[in-house]
Amino acid sequence: MKLSRLERWLLAAIAVQALVGLVWLTTYRGLFDPRNMPIGNDFAAFWFAARMTLHQPAVDAYDLVAMTQFQHGMWPDLAGMYAWVYPPSFLLLVLGFGLLPYVAAYVTWTVATLGAFLAGLWQNLRSRTSWWLIVAFPGLWLGLGQGQNQFLTAALGALGLGLLRKHPVWAGVCIGLLAIKPHLALLFPVALLAARAWRTIVAAAITAVTVTLVPAAILGWDTLAAWTQSMAWVSTAIAEKHLPVWMFPAPYPWLVSLGVPTVLAWIVQGAISVVAAVVVYRLWRPLAGRLGSVSVSLALPGSALVLATFLATPYYAMYDLTWLALPLCWLVATGMDRGWRRGERPLLVLLFLLPYASVVALAINVQLAPFVLAALLWRVWQRSVSDRNDAPAGRTIAAL
Repeated sequence: MKLSRLERWLLAAIAVQALVGLVWLTTYRGLFDPRNMPIGNDFAAFWFAARMTLHQPAVDAYDLVAMTQFQHGMWPDLAGMYAWVYPPSFLLLVLGFGLLPYVAAYVTWTVATLGAFLAGLWQNLRSRTSWWLIVAFPGLWLGLGQGQNQFLTAALGALGLGLLRKHPVWAGVCIGLLAIKPHLALLFPVALLAARAWRTIVAAAITAVTVTLVPAAILGWDTLAAWTQSMAWVSTAIAEKHLPVWMFPAPYPWLVSLGVPTVLAWIVQGAISVVAAVVVYRLWRPLAGRLGSVSVSLALPGSALVLATFLATPYYAMYDLTWLALPLCWLVATGMDRGWRRGERPLLVLLFLLPYASVVALAINVQLAPFVLAALLWRVWQRSVSDRNDAPAGRTIAAL
């Protein structure tokens, strides 16, 4: 099998990241790395919350003092603590992992959610080049080491888009399940309303309500109030810079880290969110009544939805950028198929590297993500309008 030049570069990226990962593993002494953080790092929050809930009332997982005491009682050498800030639905989802030893739970979680992620991408992408991009994408490699929920949420988003044309109800179920991390579903209602995807909207709404209320009924209604309080704590911690703000690439946390007054930072974030929502609505509106057509492509409107989501939401961490694998592959395939526009390829290189951009933010406190995402969203808008204007009579952007 002869590799293209792009595939050879991607193979080199895979090799470098695999080597770095193996070298990093050699620094562990038992369960902990040189920073006294456990293997899987962020998965520790899930495992501790699950194990604590198996022995105490679920609401205690949201208590920072109780959680700190519980974690250091199990792991005295642990650096810091891992707060639980997720809804009761996610707590119920990870509860079974508390029955397993930590490393077994981490490996099982990572393999299961990675499999879901790849299955979600398979619904949208089938070309060989796309899968080279996915395997080489830094978001995948960082996800393997972090143990966060980015594979799961990205899988739900990708499945929601991939099933939308042929299985609108199941698409709605996947989108509704994003209630486990609702800020990542912020613009899905805008896209679905624009496309008049009523069955998907109803299915998503019913699913979201169900997965919010039923777990709360099982674990205790007080967990809902505790969850909202934990989210308020996150907001305050970011505003007062008690969290590592460099890990949060959204415009609002970055502006706060620069010393911009909170009110002004919210105004700027709100304006960006409105613009992002308008772009999504305008690009999805031509899909109304056409989603069931075999000629419909979601490459451009789907890419716009994902890019705009990470501009519109005020809270996400660098690991959530695993979602960008989908627009990355779609836009590379579009450029290779229809020709490249000026500036597209450098922007896609930056998009590919964006999960590593937190290193830049840590060094010089400059977040690249908002600029790269906005520039690419603008390019998607331009290409969509150009394609629609150039389409023969009777065809629309939805058919391209």
